[in-house]
Amino acid sequence: MSTSDLLVTPAQRDRAVEILQEMYADGRLTHLEFDTRIELALKARTRSELNGCFDGLLARPVPTYAPVAFTRPAPVQKYDGQARGLGMVSHWLGYPTFFVGPAVVMATAGKKNPAVRKHAVEAVNFQLSTLGVFALIGVVTGITEGFTGFLFPLVGMVWFVLTGIGGLAALLGSDFRYPFSFRLIK
Repeated sequence: MSTSDLLVTPAQRDRAVEILQEMYADGRLTHLEFDTRIELALKARTRSELNGCFDGLLARPVPTYAPVAFTRPAPVQKYDGQARGLGMVSHWLGYPTFFVGPAVVMATAGKKNPAVRKHAVEAVNFQLSTLGVFALIGVVTGITEGFTGFLFPLVGMVWFVLTGIGGLAALLGSDFRYPFSFRLIK
């Protein structure tokens, strides 16, 4: 039994249809040829029948673009103790000062150390995002006459937990990003 007598799978038929569609899109087939060859590909039971739908067609052209060379990933940044400590402080200053404390850290220590700036910017963006959400909930609660007031403690708990996690992550030296944050400051 030769390989041309083997039965084809639906996946092989689908792949043949995809190739024919690409050839039609490239202009290498007329509409009539395309319809005929698609019909042959869909009715094919063996490999020889499936290969028959490509008779007389040239192979795919070689791509004219150069593939991107392999580049090594950037090395993992290790933060020194001061950067980790100030990163933690920038996150945790959100508790008593909301966005003001992280903004002060960003403006002072962030100029000297890019790791501290990165954490301070992330903290400021999260605190501003949370402030916006609290303001929005306040407006909606006023409009709905208190109906959506139950969202205040829920958002407050999420804010409290995520601010704490951000500080701990900075202390451990990881690149923490808040999952719910509008990145207003870069």
